[in-house]
Amino acid sequence: MDDIRLSFSALKAFSKSPAHFAYYKRRAFKQSAVMRRGWLTHLLTLEPEKQLELLVLDVQTRANKQFKEAVAEHGNQSVFTRKEYNEALALAEGIHANPMANKLISEAVAVEKHIEWSLDGVKFHGYADIIGEDYIADLKITDNEPRKIQRWVMDNLYHMQLALYAHSEFNSEAHIRHYLITCDPNAPHGVIVYEMSSEMAEDGFNRARVEVSMFKDWYRAWDGESTPKSYDFAEPLDTPMILDLPTWYK
Repeated sequence: MDDIRLSFSALKAFSKSPAHFAYYKRRAFKQSAVMRRGWLTHLLTLEPEKQLELLVLDVQTRANKQFKEAVAEHGNQSVFTRKEYNEALALAEGIHANPMANKLISEAVAVEKHIEWSLDGVKFHGYADIIGEDYIADLKITDNEPRKIQRWVMDNLYHMQLALYAHSEFNSEAHIRHYLITCDPNAPHGVIVYEMSSEMAEDGFNRARVEVSMFKDWYRAWDGESTPKSYDFAEPLDTPMILDLPTWYK
């Protein structure tokens, strides 16, 4: 597996299907408005000194001629409208106003750290938002209502992401704590810090190992060019898949 290096996002794409992974690897990346807000909020929250490198323009929209000319000269990642900047700043200030979130950030030994590791013979890399002496934390801008967050974390495999980053930094040390700092992008921008239970963190790591095992088996046989079927591991060839009531409903 020396010819491949995965990220969490790549493994997450594979967890959906081999076809999703192939599409992820070939996609032409385009930053959405939500992604821009998330990137800018991370910068203003975790690396506020870097805002000096930004160009913030007092224009109404990104379609403005002045804005387009600035992007052509400085790059899309460096130029923002005043509205974009103010919205991200409000989120960053809300995060720092939360005592627990502020403590995790201010006591961190590293932020936005590029990390590299290997899991079961597969190489990985990524960027860890917050690394403390004995904790790992990730910043998420999302609807963080408590009754929704558990399903959101599991659906997006964020427990797997934190477990992978903790594995990279701390290997198998059992006392490491896993946190999600969440901020609602909508007013009043509520901030909640969630600590994952040891059971959830362990499940995230076990899920990663399962996905890596399946990935290795599939990747060895893939020619690197052909487009896989959508759900190779689950799709029956000539019969429908059965859709049943969920266990929690019965």
